[in-house]
Amino acid sequence: MTARVRSADAAMQQVSCTECLAKVQVRKTAWEQTSIQWSGEALELCRERPACPSGGLPRDQFVGCETLRAALRDATARGSLELAEPATQ
Repeated sequence: MTARVRSADAAMQQVSCTECLAKVQVRKTAWEQTSIQWSGEALELCRERPACPSGGLPRDQFVGCETLRAALRDATARGSLELAEPATQ
């Protein structure tokens, strides 16, 4: 991963899905922690979302795209996602 920047200075970064080209905004604070903001357009473009059930229970909700997860892992491994420094107290 790339060098850390202070959390307050770390802007969301854009990452695109390699399958449908949906673009999401991402902030990475650790290898294990990634915040993702989906836009309405990205949700419409996602090819995996329609395969998700649309019931009212939490298990029925769209939890993300496996292809996008792979793109995020690849971007992190390449160092193209800036890692935000966790806020200190």
